[in-house]
Amino acid sequence: MKRFLLSSMLTLVTVGQMCGRTWTDVKGRKIVAEYVSQSEDAVVLKLKGGKEVTVAIKNLSREDLSHLIELEIEEAKKSKPEEAPKDDKMKEEEADEPKPAGGGDVPAAEWTRPILRQAVLPAPLETQAEKNGDLNHYSSANFRVVADSRLKSRSAKTILESCELTRIYCESLPFGLKSRYEPINGKYEIHTIAKDEDWIKAGYQEKTRASYDPATGKINICLENFGFSSGGSGSEDRMRSLSGQMIRHFTDAMMPQVYDRNLTDWFKEGFANLINCAVYEKSSFDYKEVIEEAKDLLLGKSRSGAKPLFKKEIEMPHVSDLLITSTNGVADEEARRRFLGHSLIVMTYLVYMDEEGKANGLRDGLRYMSDFQKNLPERITAATQEELDQKVAELKKKQQEIGDDATQKIFRGRPWIEVEADITKQWKLHGLKLVFPGAKEE
Repeated sequence: MKRFLLSSMLTLVTVGQMCGRTWTDVKGRKIVAEYVSQSEDAVVLKLKGGKEVTVAIKNLSREDLSHLIELEIEEAKKSKPEEAPKDDKMKEEEADEPKPAGGGDVPAAEWTRPILRQAVLPAPLETQAEKNGDLNHYSSANFRVVADSRLKSRSAKTILESCELTRIYCESLPFGLKSRYEPINGKYEIHTIAKDEDWIKAGYQEKTRASYDPATGKINICLENFGFSSGGSGSEDRMRSLSGQMIRHFTDAMMPQVYDRNLTDWFKEGFANLINCAVYEKSSFDYKEVIEEAKDLLLGKSRSGAKPLFKKEIEMPHVSDLLITSTNGVADEEARRRFLGHSLIVMTYLVYMDEEGKANGLRDGLRYMSDFQKNLPERITAATQEELDQKVAELKKKQQEIGDDATQKIFRGRPWIEVEADITKQWKLHGLKLVFPGAKEE
């Protein structure tokens, strides 16, 4: 079928002669036509006389793109029949199966999958240990721990299991998460340094526990600063803390850049901390009690022994303020911890509490953003510096608009005051009192 640009269509017909939806091109010109179908880069429209034309999606207005994405989401929902409730065994078997992942590469129907309540290793983890020069390697199916000293098998297994289970959970989500950093010789690597003095010599800050490079996905940890011996011996609480660090770092590495650029630390940090609220035992992550686990973590009652972030009553910022707060802009460590706690509260609500745990708002908002991102240029070319500056400014503006629109979809188009009231209500059912600015007492 021959493809026509929208400007060509305008020379064939006039708006007043047709019935259907009004479509607008990027220059503001309009036609009326009926929607027929769409592909990744084009939409098929039917004119009044019955003639079908194919229009490049890149020539359509932002409002038309939004309409197409909503049509695609609705078609995906209709194409997937309702599934009967599944028992834990069936969910375990599903977790073992490879599933597609990754932003816009996810088939439409995959976005309607339920959120897993359990992630299980397909088989007991077998750690392979070998000497490689001055370093020791400990490997599982997809990960490798590179250590400058001999690790206890329990420590190596804790790190490897945590990463393997995080990978299973993230790749099963309908949000299109997948690892964005490259394996080395077929495995993702985590590097450990035994002592703080060697950590400092390697260029890391004194007494810090971990270093993560989001560009490469490289994770480095200092065992001594986690409270471990040079051989990796440590208490249950320290093992849990180490496991949590692995979960948070690898979840961060699983975030496609489209989410990173538009929702920044609110999504990355909040979701990473949510995944860390799983009950980790018997080679599995169990999320059946994730809300209670999240509450215990916030109030300092969790098994990790972490310092409480809040008391029984939690003062919250407006959700709109939380969304624009950047972790890099919070210099005070205590303020940063509170920011992470607030993010965890909202993310737990969006994934497991809003709409009875269907996460529809979150999936629709991320789907919207992912589909829009496919049509943004990967490279910008310009003849002059002035033209380049203008194009960069336009792209940044469009990305901000996409993020704003996606946020509205995530919260299902509700006013902030209504969202905050609902978050407060849902958490109150679980014994946690939230107080947003300006909220009225019940």
